[in-house]
Amino acid sequence: MSITEADDEQFMKMVDEMVMSAESDSELAEGLKWIDMQARRNGVTFYEMALIILKKHVAEKRAKEWLKARTA
Repeated sequence: MSITEADDEQFMKMVDEMVMSAESDSELAEGLKWIDMQARRNGVTFYEMALIILKKHVAEKRAKEWLKARTA
């Protein structure tokens, strides 16, 4: 699956909307501050760090589902 500029723009728009929502959600705001801190530590953009975290979450979820199906 290839990533297109449209995909990038859609992802960035989604992240921007989360940032706007954080104005009224202190827990979300704290999470976004953590992402920003991690991005700075790793020398990547905020958007790149958000994508890295999202991919890790999806991979872990799929691994748990695979393991559950395998042991069932």
